[in-house]
Amino acid sequence: MPITQKRTRLEKLQNSWTKATAEERVQFLTWLRQADASGDASVRSLAVPPIASGRYLLPSAISRIRTIMAVRGLAPADVMVEIGFDRNDPSLARAFEENASLRLSLVAALESWLIANSSPSAS
Repeated sequence: MPITQKRTRLEKLQNSWTKATAEERVQFLTWLRQADASGDASVRSLAVPPIASGRYLLPSAISRIRTIMAVRGLAPADVMVEIGFDRNDPSLARAFEENASLRLSLVAALESWLIANSSPSAS
């Protein structure tokens, strides 16, 4: 009988991440940010590249968001609903088209949404 090797904690985390829903991923990332804000040094090393400079989305972030939107067949209004904002709020569409500034809460929600939707299994 072959001896099975135990999975590492990292392998278990990776497996759980791939099985998690987009909402669960966002909740986990929110918890991670709170742990970082509280000064947990082990979390601080897990830096995520910024998606905005202040209140303005970076071109790389716009490109990544648009790619996910295209793959999933979403409009800016659909993304706004997914991140918890009003469908009729034109902020995201204006940020894409006119490089308009966004509320910081919207930038934070977009960052979580982008991370949750950037893995191949999230759709």
